[in-house]
Amino acid sequence: MVFLRYPEPGKVKSRLAADIGRQPAADLYARLVRRTLGVVGDFQRTRSRLRVLLFYDPPESEEAVKQGYPGPWQFVAQAGCDLGERMAHAFRDAQGRGWQHAVLIGTDIADLQLTDLEDGFQALEEGQAVLGPAADGGYYLIGLNRPCEAVFQSQAWGSESVFERTRATLGTRGFSVKILKQRTDVDREEDLSHPGLRDLVRHRVSVVIPTLQPVDDLQPLLAALEAQLWPEDEIILVQGREHPQDDQATIGSRVRLLRSPQGRGLQLNRGAHAASGDLFWFLHSDCLPPANFGYYIRKLTTAPHFALGCFQLAFSPTSAALDAIARWVDIRTRYFGLPYGDQGLFCRRESFEKVGGFRKAFLMEDVDFVRSMRSLGKILVIPEKITASPERYVKGGIIKNSLRNHLLLLLYRLGVDDRTLYSLYYRGW
Repeated sequence: MVFLRYPEPGKVKSRLAADIGRQPAADLYARLVRRTLGVVGDFQRTRSRLRVLLFYDPPESEEAVKQGYPGPWQFVAQAGCDLGERMAHAFRDAQGRGWQHAVLIGTDIADLQLTDLEDGFQALEEGQAVLGPAADGGYYLIGLNRPCEAVFQSQAWGSESVFERTRATLGTRGFSVKILKQRTDVDREEDLSHPGLRDLVRHRVSVVIPTLQPVDDLQPLLAALEAQLWPEDEIILVQGREHPQDDQATIGSRVRLLRSPQGRGLQLNRGAHAASGDLFWFLHSDCLPPANFGYYIRKLTTAPHFALGCFQLAFSPTSAALDAIARWVDIRTRYFGLPYGDQGLFCRRESFEKVGGFRKAFLMEDVDFVRSMRSLGKILVIPEKITASPERYVKGGIIKNSLRNHLLLLLYRLGVDDRTLYSLYYRGW
């Protein structure tokens, strides 16, 4: 169970906002929420029987929360007058669903780790209650395997004695209590120096999308992306034109439109050179992003031996033949180190510049780029699905298109030039 408050300026992190301002406090809390949900998603992937409830507040933020924080969880409005009542209600909800072990966490912890959740559920399976102490005297995690309403009653929830009182109450009710590692919740300006916040604040993602389509056709994709951006992330849409004007426009609050000569490699380079982020995500315009993509892209910053990242591929709508193609893509990526562009390639700016960006202008730009990046490090494969349109496969026949793509790859490896490959690809053979 995850407690989340929609990050509206002035409505979250009031003590921190008094020190640094409402908008910066809300932006930092939004980053903490996304990181927390990423850790929860990683944990859920390891446990097939785990279910996640996202308890949001205020109730009227339901649509914004669902759009901005999609994932493999259920959304439930928080209920109760104070924090104790809300937590008690959450545990009753879990018990009413028949769940024997329940863990509740907050979303303002600077250094929550996957091991905190693993250790918490292990303690419950061993018959213990579990508490994760926060540095300010509260707790960031509580887990119970049977009801105990007393721990949520008559607490001064902002005081420094919450953790000790809760542990004592559990003890008097016959619980053996497992204490986890202490973590830091971010409530005051002095908490901002915590090392766990460094990557949350420092890194910015630029999403670069090459397209030949009108902007209006891409509104569903842009809306889905924009709702999930971290503060200061951006989207750069690069429209290919035969005779491009050297201008740009702003679409919405977080999207820039650039124009470039046609050619996916040319368009990708144009977007990267205009980007302000230190992490680049190259996304095809016929793909839909996985939930919490910003968290997964930022994983690259904590793994220096990885130079490039990508997602697993899925199709929607799909079929048995398309599922087989997706499985082959997974094999090709994991065992041959060759993801394609429709898997959402991402990298650090410095790595992009080191290999000279995309060196192929028209076709095989992704294959050439991947081969260049492999000279710098390994490929990080994120086990989350990016969903591609199957239209290009279905239109000319799935088997025919698959064979054509592999033949083009062979010709590329034999040294056939870029323009010839482009001509063959669009000749329709």
